[in-house]
Amino acid sequence: MKTVFKILSIGLAAILSFSCVSTKTFNLMRAEALRLEAELSSANIRIDDLTESNSKLTAELETLRNEKAQLENENATLNERYQKLLADGSAEASRMLRQLEENQKQLRDREERMQELEQMLRAREEAIEAIRRQVADALLGFDGKGLSISTRDGKVYVSMDDKLLFKSGSFQIDPNGAQAVRDLAVVLAENPDINIMVEGHTDDVPYRPNGNLQDNLDLSVKRATTVTRLLLENKDIAPERIVSAGRGEYLPVEKAKTAEARAKNRRTEIILTPKFDELMRMLDR
Repeated sequence: MKTVFKILSIGLAAILSFSCVSTKTFNLMRAEALRLEAELSSANIRIDDLTESNSKLTAELETLRNEKAQLENENATLNERYQKLLADGSAEASRMLRQLEENQKQLRDREERMQELEQMLRAREEAIEAIRRQVADALLGFDGKGLSISTRDGKVYVSMDDKLLFKSGSFQIDPNGAQAVRDLAVVLAENPDINIMVEGHTDDVPYRPNGNLQDNLDLSVKRATTVTRLLLENKDIAPERIVSAGRGEYLPVEKAKTAEARAKNRRTEIILTPKFDELMRMLDR
């Protein structure tokens, strides 16, 4: 992220040195770059926290399973010894019985905790799948027209190709693509517990600078904010739920230098991250 911001800052400085852009315009552009960097950093922290919580949950569940298996083996051994001592009339049998009862309690505690965690994992997966279905149903009319929906890492990705949203080199949204964004906004308005990140991506073909934009990074930022503003036309979506970011050509889905690969890289991704407050509370117990 620092590299991207550095590139953008150098680009802005170059604009000021070699063009007729005023100092005021330069300062406004630099302030916008700083704002976008801060928003992107905040969003990445939220995503990292959710990924970390999922890893912690899975790791704790695996540890509990191992502990349960160990306790079950220990109980089997203790029970065998207890039965033998009981048959021999030994006083040690009473102590052994208390140890068996304590082990049984530990087993029950771990079993309850495992059930809680497994239930939360299922609820998390069901919530993500429910969101994916809602989005897929809302955007059914755009299937096969440059739109794809997928889930990974506990998030729903709505990816829209440039052929659906923007003409080459433009950040003016196509009417057909605008309708897809508005249809998605209806779903997001009905689900206030979803955080939204809008990411603009380009291919690696150098952008020819003009009066509005200097490079692919500029173009990706403008496309992301265009989609963000369109989502916010729906007044039931709180602005603080959305972060927009320009990624330029730096996060390609295909690295080949072919027309097909570059077409896949020219995309806008709307990343939906459900809030899991209850899950976070359980992890802190």
